[in-house]
Amino acid sequence: MNWPDTQTGGGYLSANPLKNKFAEWTKIMVPYCDGAFHQGYAKYPIRYKNSTLYFRGSRITKSLFESLHSQYGLYNSSKIVLTGASAGGVATFVWSNYLRSKLAFPDALYTIPDSGVFLNVSTEVTNKYLLSDCIINTFRFANTD
Repeated sequence: MNWPDTQTGGGYLSANPLKNKFAEWTKIMVPYCDGAFHQGYAKYPIRYKNSTLYFRGSRITKSLFESLHSQYGLYNSSKIVLTGASAGGVATFVWSNYLRSKLAFPDALYTIPDSGVFLNVSTEVTNKYLLSDCIINTFRFANTD
């Protein structure tokens, strides 16, 4: 059989069981979201310069899981891979316990973040940790109700 690998290149998202031991598992790929690592839950948009910013990644992610369950029975799946790249990789770390709590078979969930780790290094000039400062400040304005 000719298995489609158009976007996965035979990796862990491939549908080809000859190339991927996860081929027949339920696979969830978490994309980029609201710019706050899928954690935003601001009720009202924020105006910045000439832009309106919405931080609702938390609500979107929960809705994604609910939609996958109502359409495909996600919470009853026996084997699940949760993955994402960059900010989506962070989401796999952040949301895996939430998703696991919803599952009929909690041990069914495997998380495979793809490049979701960011190094928090200090700058030589200011000796400040810019990544953690950036994340803290983002959460402050993205998580106001």
